[in-house]
Amino acid sequence: MAMHNSSETQLVAAIPLLLDGIHLRPNSQQPLLITSLLTAMLNGPELTERQLQEFDFIKNTHRATALINVARDLFLFNAVQPKKEGGQGPVSAGLSLERQSALNNSGKAPWTSDKAILEQIKQRMVQLIGSGAAFPTEIPEPIHEQRALALVCASCDPYFQKVSDRGKDALKRMRPIDYESETLVSSIFAMFLGGTIASDAVGVRSPVNATTKLKLFSYLNKSVKATASFQQWIRVVSDSLFGSGVTVKLRQQGMSFMLWAIEKAPSSQVDQSSPLLLQLIQRTLSEHTPTGTSSLSEDQLRGSAYLAYGILAKRVPSLALDNLEHLQALFGAFVNETVGVRSSIQEGLLAMLSAYKDVQLSQQLQNLLPALLQSQLKSPVYQARYCALRYAISAFPFADMEARWLCILGVADAKHEIQQLARSGLAIKPSAVLERSCKLPTLDVAISFVHNKAQHIIAGSQALVPEARTAANIANPIVFCSALDFCRSLLLATGIRKQSDSLVVELTDLEFINKHEALLSELQRQSMQIALSSLDTHDNLSSLWLDLVGAVLWDTCTDDATTVSKALMYLVEALSLGPQALSHVFFDNQQLLLSRLDTHNYKVQLYAAQALSIVYYAKLLAELGSLDLTFWNEQLVQQLHDLLATATAPITPKTLDKQQGAIVALGYISHGLVAAFLTKKSSNLELAKLKQAVTDIYAALLRGLQAANEPAVHPDIASAWCTAASEVYRLDSLAIGHLDTAEQAMAAAVKLATDPSAPKVYEEALRLMSDIAVGRADMAGNMIEFLYSTAGSTTSKQLDKHFKSGEALARALGCFRCTLVRADWVLPNEPAQVVGKQAVDANQAAVDQLFTKITTEMAKSTKIQERQAAAIWTLTVVQSCPGLEALSPWLSKLHTSLSMLLSDRSELTQEVASRALGLLYNMGDASLKEDMVFSLISLFGGNAGSSRRAAADGGSADVQQALRRQIQSDEPLLEQESLGQTPDGHAVNTTYKSILSLASDMQNPSLVYQFMQLATHTAMWNSRCGAAYGMANIIEQARGAIQPYMKSMVPKLYRYTFDPSPQTQAAMKSIWSALLGPSFQRSALTEGETMPTSGASVVEQYWDAIMEECLESMGQREWKVRESGCNALASAILGADPELVVPYLDRIWQMSFRALDDIKSSVREAGLNMCQSMANATVTWCTPSSAESKSHDQQAQAIMASVVPFLVDKGVGSDAEDVRTFSMGLLLKLCRTSGRYLSSFVPVIIERLIESLSDMESQTANYLTFHAEGHGISQEQLESIRLSAVKSSPIMQGIEMVLEYLTPKSMEDLVPKLQNIIRHGLGLPARAGCARTVVVLCVKKVELVRPFASTLVKAISGSLTESSAFQRQAWATAIGYMASMLSPKMFGNLLKHLEKIYFDKYSDDVRGVSGQVLEQLAQRCPERLREVTTGPGTVSFVYFGRWDASKIIGVAFENAWHEYIIGLGKLTSDGLLEMLRLPLAHIADDSWPCRIQSAKAISDIANMVDREARSGDSSSQTCSAIIRTLADTTLLELISALHGRLWPGKEHVLGALVKVYVVCADAVADNEELSPTTDAVCGILLKELKHGEVSYRREVLKHYCTLAKGTNLDMFNQMSGALLQQIEQYGSIASNSDAMDVDDDEHALKRPQQLMLVAAAIEAMQLTLPSGRYLGDSGTKQLASVLQGIALTGVWNIRVASLECLTALVGHCARELEHTRFEFAVDIAPILEAVKACATDGKYVSVRTAALDTLEAVLCVVSKYPEDSRAKCWCEGAKCALNLFLKDPVPSISDRAKGILDVSFETLP
Repeated sequence: MAMHNSSETQLVAAIPLLLDGIHLRPNSQQPLLITSLLTAMLNGPELTERQLQEFDFIKNTHRATALINVARDLFLFNAVQPKKEGGQGPVSAGLSLERQSALNNSGKAPWTSDKAILEQIKQRMVQLIGSGAAFPTEIPEPIHEQRALALVCASCDPYFQKVSDRGKDALKRMRPIDYESETLVSSIFAMFLGGTIASDAVGVRSPVNATTKLKLFSYLNKSVKATASFQQWIRVVSDSLFGSGVTVKLRQQGMSFMLWAIEKAPSSQVDQSSPLLLQLIQRTLSEHTPTGTSSLSEDQLRGSAYLAYGILAKRVPSLALDNLEHLQALFGAFVNETVGVRSSIQEGLLAMLSAYKDVQLSQQLQNLLPALLQSQLKSPVYQARYCALRYAISAFPFADMEARWLCILGVADAKHEIQQLARSGLAIKPSAVLERSCKLPTLDVAISFVHNKAQHIIAGSQALVPEARTAANIANPIVFCSALDFCRSLLLATGIRKQSDSLVVELTDLEFINKHEALLSELQRQSMQIALSSLDTHDNLSSLWLDLVGAVLWDTCTDDATTVSKALMYLVEALSLGPQALSHVFFDNQQLLLSRLDTHNYKVQLYAAQALSIVYYAKLLAELGSLDLTFWNEQLVQQLHDLLATATAPITPKTLDKQQGAIVALGYISHGLVAAFLTKKSSNLELAKLKQAVTDIYAALLRGLQAANEPAVHPDIASAWCTAASEVYRLDSLAIGHLDTAEQAMAAAVKLATDPSAPKVYEEALRLMSDIAVGRADMAGNMIEFLYSTAGSTTSKQLDKHFKSGEALARALGCFRCTLVRADWVLPNEPAQVVGKQAVDANQAAVDQLFTKITTEMAKSTKIQERQAAAIWTLTVVQSCPGLEALSPWLSKLHTSLSMLLSDRSELTQEVASRALGLLYNMGDASLKEDMVFSLISLFGGNAGSSRRAAADGGSADVQQALRRQIQSDEPLLEQESLGQTPDGHAVNTTYKSILSLASDMQNPSLVYQFMQLATHTAMWNSRCGAAYGMANIIEQARGAIQPYMKSMVPKLYRYTFDPSPQTQAAMKSIWSALLGPSFQRSALTEGETMPTSGASVVEQYWDAIMEECLESMGQREWKVRESGCNALASAILGADPELVVPYLDRIWQMSFRALDDIKSSVREAGLNMCQSMANATVTWCTPSSAESKSHDQQAQAIMASVVPFLVDKGVGSDAEDVRTFSMGLLLKLCRTSGRYLSSFVPVIIERLIESLSDMESQTANYLTFHAEGHGISQEQLESIRLSAVKSSPIMQGIEMVLEYLTPKSMEDLVPKLQNIIRHGLGLPARAGCARTVVVLCVKKVELVRPFASTLVKAISGSLTESSAFQRQAWATAIGYMASMLSPKMFGNLLKHLEKIYFDKYSDDVRGVSGQVLEQLAQRCPERLREVTTGPGTVSFVYFGRWDASKIIGVAFENAWHEYIIGLGKLTSDGLLEMLRLPLAHIADDSWPCRIQSAKAISDIANMVDREARSGDSSSQTCSAIIRTLADTTLLELISALHGRLWPGKEHVLGALVKVYVVCADAVADNEELSPTTDAVCGILLKELKHGEVSYRREVLKHYCTLAKGTNLDMFNQMSGALLQQIEQYGSIASNSDAMDVDDDEHALKRPQQLMLVAAAIEAMQLTLPSGRYLGDSGTKQLASVLQGIALTGVWNIRVASLECLTALVGHCARELEHTRFEFAVDIAPILEAVKACATDGKYVSVRTAALDTLEAVLCVVSKYPEDSRAKCWCEGAKCALNLFLKDPVPSISDRAKGILDVSFETLP
């Protein structure tokens, strides 16, 4: 009771005392104290910020704790619930019975039974708990945590949305909490799980509801500390998954928490709890089995369970290693689960995989796991196959053949990604080959394993068929081929490993191991030879490998070309490089090889022919000298004759492949036979038949070659003749007595090579020519002359011909010393053993002839094709014939020629020449090497090189003279079109004079290349390109000589390594790599210097020079220079020490942005890469480290001080769009990562970011701003879209992040900038962003905003009238957030300004901003509004605005009023006067809408006063005073306002007058001064009823009825005449309606209004009938007559009104008869006729109901006054009418008629 009777001040003062009591008093007194506390908060005012601060919770923490505990219980307390029998209602979730009883005072508290009160007290409490004033940032952490949990409960309130919203809003404003706090975690678990079972169950708390649990999970899923409490978190998981009342979302969150806990919990806990966790996971999967209608949420739950399965096995490996049960369960789930869950199963399996890595599997697992994985490779679900392969690759060592076999099977999978994975599992890493510690499968194990798998294929009981491609087994050709590939890779790896001790190779040189291609290099052949030789150390291993590669031959059904060609290639390798015994073993299978000659695939034919050649060679070599030569003279001769017959038969499409195979076989077999004769030097006469057969073959080959050029010959056949002849003529046929047909063959080859239309024929013809020259050295000259003659006619699209010609020349000149000839040699013996040592050597005469031609003619030719040929031929000869002694005399001349070709305008010529120079360097002597160094180094090092070269003589001088001869004073150096045009459209000047002029400007005219550089990028660039390729190899051996030029050379060279030209870039990189060699680094050191160990170290050593070079080049005219400078600088910045970069930051950014806006697209891309590199580096440098470092902080501050101003001023503000976009991205990235380093730059960053919201708005939005209507978009919709984009913009997010680092000092700088944007900001996005920034500041930095709140509000108040409605709302919101911080004076000025805006002559939508601001003020700080009780903008203004004519404006004021009225308290006279201030001031306003608004406000105030008087809450004296005040202040003003003419809306003022008079009727009667107002009101009503439109008169009648109902005034005499006149209008309305034209729309529209006016007049007449006196006979009869007539003929609503009025009139007459008369004044008979007429109305139930009411009144009169002479007649009429009602189809009417019959007719006469 004391709380109810206390004043507001007392209630506020009681709150701290009550909190002290709750903290100190025993539990028995808690209910009363808590009830008193909540009552004080409910009845008291909303606490002001000052009052909240006075609680001082920082010092009085016990108060804060007590308040938070009560608040949390209150938020958990549910709305009203029914009581249980004999006791309390149900206990709310999260509470105990004891706490609930204390909270609701055992059910006695009013909020127990009233939802509205409960909501109100919860809102008050959440406002208090969420207040930053009550709980400042300095509050202790435990209280902060408990406060957060209390607000969590509030935010999850299931019954009151406003409480929930305010709770969520308060949580957003709180500072972050520590998720690792032990007290926080314990409290969350206690809320989640409830209390433990105790002896006194009354005190046990129940768990919180599901919504709150979901919110608590957001904290648990971020807390590692929570995972350390196993007993608690396992119960949480179990309860979430299987507890009562769980929801789908709760299950999902519970499973997510389980995943988090399994990953983060201590290992010991996870180990111990793994059985229980496993049980929970399995139970989840069993209770939520997949169905055809599984929802997405169910799939997600099961997917999480499978993932938890895998992660648990990862943490507890014993689960996976003890048995395969769990692994089988996960693999098995693939088939049963839905598609959406399979990815989660895959993740779970891959997580479980870590349990199998790097561990020794038990023998049982080693036996069972491969079988399981192989079964999964057959699964229809590709994820299962993928996981099986991952396990095979990772769970087993590479040496395990079972696992490799699974990978072999996986290669045949239909999914490309699985194929790739399988191939990666089979690939042998080059590093593993060289490291002996890496175990590879041994050859015996691998080959035996595959042989065992393929035994059915080898035995012939199973075939490789295409149909098996869908099966993962050995019968699949892809699987079989993959098995061969793996064994062959293993052979190569074994061979390399065996010679690794003496081998020096790069890892990239060993990539051939896994490529499965033909062996080309000597290293490859030697490795395979060693590996095959090692097979002899194992029993029968060679035969097993031969069985595998030969199995395809024995399987005659196999037609897979890839498999067959691969197997034959491996067979040829085994026969050629392996022991000769293998050839003897395979001799008996020659028919299998012969059968493959008919195949359609040329590779198969070629490899089969090569195998036959080897087999016959080895066998003949072994049997020469034997007595039994039957096979050779009979069977082989027959084979050759058959092949020859096939080869020379007429060509048909069907026999084409067969002929091609026969021709190739003839060549290779003949080659093998002749080689055998040459090896043995045999002239065995017993083989005469065989030799004759070979002679016939020679003749056939010649005829075939001569006919191959004919059009009728197919190109494949022509190519086959060339291939066969090449094999034959490579050996000197004269050595064994054959006819010399080489010249004729050469002539035929030349003829074929003359027509390059068939590339394959041309290539084979060149190869034939070279092989003829190998066999016959004297023929090489002819070939050289022919190729020289055709070199000049080669077009730019036929450059490949030069390389083919070069290869042919290399073969012819190098003979068997050429690597190309060695690659074609397939016989087991070395060439020297066959043709002799002398024949192996190079052809010196041919070498001299070729290089004479190149150096004297071709290199100096004016034809670009011949110069290209010279370079290419030189390169191919030098490259294909390494170490050839015949080249030594030509090195100097070749150097001169190639150096001259370095300046050729063809990039191809330069590249090839430079490569050739590099190779020549290795072949030259010391003098040549030195000359080459200094002729090329000058291109990079300036004058230093030229001075050295000036002292040199010999070849160097020749080079210089050659270069000078090439360039004449007025001769263009480049083709005009190759240079393009300058930006102004002029051609580029390429004469030597102009180039020399530019070179002179650079003061470095030592070399022509440097002259050319500054003229155009092409000429000099190409020269440097060519030089670079030559330098790569030279530098390796000449580092000592280069050392003096390093400082000038390194910066330029470093930039060139990023040249746009791929050729130049590759060359420069090779040079750069050479520069980093250890010997060079040591030689480059001076005393006291340390040796760089990497490229980065070299860059640091020459950092300043490199920076200058790159920055200067980025500003050059040539685009390639600019682009290379950008790329070089980007690379240098990457990983560089920031101390080195800081001095150059400004220049780097300046040049980078310049490049970003370059005219050349590729330079822009390079500039973007540069900017990105700088951005990444800047972000890295400016990210605060976890450990404090003063040096790092200083460094970061220095970088920020340079970067941020540059980005803000020149980046984001740039005119270039790309620069703006990039700068904004970097600025936002720095905002996210730089943390405390931002504090000094917050003002400038925020200002620029806000302005950028408009600058960076899309052009589409700008366009739509002016053309919205044309696209069907309203301006409001467009603004809404634009503001939504601002809110979600990354820029806005960046602003919010930056505000976190605002300091008091930076706030002082920020406020003027915000003021400027508020007042002068351009564009809606910028202004909206500014408003949102202010709001975020108020939320996050209240204390910083407080000193400047008045300044900001003043600025914003001036922008409240801008045109955008959404922006006005944004400003209103900002003011609402700052209002509580304003001084009283400023707050009053704000309210005054709002009222001024409202009443100024703005448009309606602008005026509405006042309501919007007031709404925000009422929501954010209602206590401040209530502090100002009078004056502009206060109660009267808020109340007045509610009635604005604009609904939108009125809603804003309405919302403000509802918030405002909560704390206003009881209505008083003073309060009434304030509320009436504005309505009375504007009731006579010139504006009609303003008058209407005032009238509505006064009318509602009158209603409010009436309700207050009727409620009885206030004393009668107070109510009387309020009513008198209302009457005194309003009546006369309203009467005055009604004078004058009629105007639209005048009826509202009339209504207000009537309403006020009705409320104040008694006060008016008691006040002599106001008593005349009664007549005035009646007179006004009578006056207004006589004129105006029908609708207006109807409103007048409506107000008159209100007056008549609300007062006891007798107004019949004044009003009856006017009312009767209105009623009698019905007759004229009806007659006009009958006569009205059908098309008279105007009358048709007016008639319903006229009828409603008549009905209203009848109702008013009914209310006018006096109750205290008799009307008189004449008046009564006239009225009855009119009403009876209308009841007979009127429309339904008028008939109802007339019947009701007749009923009242009959009652009036009956009352008068009791006192003054003996005879009824009105004849009832006509009334009964009207009743009977209405009783038969079958359409309107309301008409019949009203008629029955009238009949009942008549019967009452007749029954009471039977002495009237007319009573009998009336009785008969009444009976007749009643019978009609008895028959009414509506039960309510007929039943009522029966009741009347039973009651009334007993008393009738």
